[in-house]
Amino acid sequence: MTRGTVLFHREFTFRDGEIGEKYLIILNTPQHDEPYLCCKTTSKCQKHGITTEGCHPHKNIYMLRADHDWFPHDTCIQFHELYEIKMSEFLKAKLQDNTCEIKHCLRDETSRAIRNCIKKSDDVSEYHLELIFKR
Repeated sequence: MTRGTVLFHREFTFRDGEIGEKYLIILNTPQHDEPYLCCKTTSKCQKHGITTEGCHPHKNIYMLRADHDWFPHDTCIQFHELYEIKMSEFLKAKLQDNTCEIKHCLRDETSRAIRNCIKKSDDVSEYHLELIFKR
């Protein structure tokens, strides 16, 4: 899996301990034993006050219009919380538990726009930026 991969996870564990279905986007292409860095998506953009496509770094969101790049609804890519996931966890979820599957890969242009938006946020750590922007 590489940056821009869209995953559907049937039993994703959120920061608050809740477990549910969630689409995730991989933000990096790990090297060696680095984790995958993922962000969540939501189709409830209006809830966040987002109505225009593009970068909203003050809200830690990048919005995609419906059908622009695979998502059937307007979709907000949220990066206020980034999730580090080890390859072994993905393999277990995919092969053993059958709870995670690859759905799509974003166009390079879309993936780059999301990463550049994340770079404008004050809430993303230097470590996470380093993972996202490694070649």
